[in-house]
Amino acid sequence: MSLADYEAARELVLRHDDLADFVGERPDELVAQAEEALGSRFPPSYRSFVGELGAGDIAGEEFYGVIDDNFDSSGVPNGVWLTLQEREDSGLPSDLIIVYGDAEGAYYALDTTRTDGSGEHPVLLWTPGASEPGDDLETVASDFGELFRTRIEAGLSRRGVLS
Repeated sequence: MSLADYEAARELVLRHDDLADFVGERPDELVAQAEEALGSRFPPSYRSFVGELGAGDIAGEEFYGVIDDNFDSSGVPNGVWLTLQEREDSGLPSDLIIVYGDAEGAYYALDTTRTDGSGEHPVLLWTPGASEPGDDLETVASDFGELFRTRIEAGLSRRGVLS
């Protein structure tokens, strides 16, 4: 269902482009560099997202992804840079890839140790300083596509524009 969720979310982005700000398509070579830097191949829904939209926000919901190849000195919404920074600074487990953050300082991250039959990874909630390596982390979405769709729907609903 994840690619269907992703496609539904992408349609919402296109329908409400006046509320959206994404960097746009990223070349396959750059996506492959990002995967190499993080040490993991992206699951299908997230790979579609970074390839087609890159990174950005809609209706106050910001999604982290791939912007450029500056993985050492960048900023949000560069998810590759953020993931590498949090691995170094806050002890983010090396098998997590940050894709979204909330207002309370928690991150939503792909768990690359678990893969379903369609190659998707579940999304876990990780809070810097609150989780130790080996802790069971809360699963918040079955995959990136579901997270992307539900967060966009929530943002659009808050603005009263979900149709």
